[in-house]
Amino acid sequence: MKIKKNIRKLILFWELPQLVLGYLLYMLTRRKITAVKKFNDFKVYFVKGFPGGISLSVFIFLNDKDIEDIRPIKHEYGHLLQSVYLGWFYLIIVGIPSLIRSLVWKIFKLKNIRYYEGYPEKWADCLGEKLWCNSLQS
Repeated sequence: MKIKKNIRKLILFWELPQLVLGYLLYMLTRRKITAVKKFNDFKVYFVKGFPGGISLSVFIFLNDKDIEDIRPIKHEYGHLLQSVYLGWFYLIIVGIPSLIRSLVWKIFKLKNIRYYEGYPEKWADCLGEKLWCNSLQS
């Protein structure tokens, strides 16, 4: 039992920056959450009017329009796995490039299909698809 507690503490420390940001975002958006679904033991929060999707440690946020679309859930789950792999480096290696890429695509109104072909989005898609376990539950 003590080993499991120590592992949990280590994981919390490993993803601490994302965990703190995810909790803050949850607190800011909690009144706009229209649904919560479980995906591979993680909760996906569907937020009214949310501008896209974001994964911050165990927190996955998506626009409530995506509630029936599995692709963004898999994609953000892929980012969640990147966070587990990279720990404190996630925001620098994945988070910031992903945010910049998203902003460029929105500002210049580029085609979404090409968005997922570049770094770090393609990696997130591959991880989300590879570890997909058909475990979407309400």
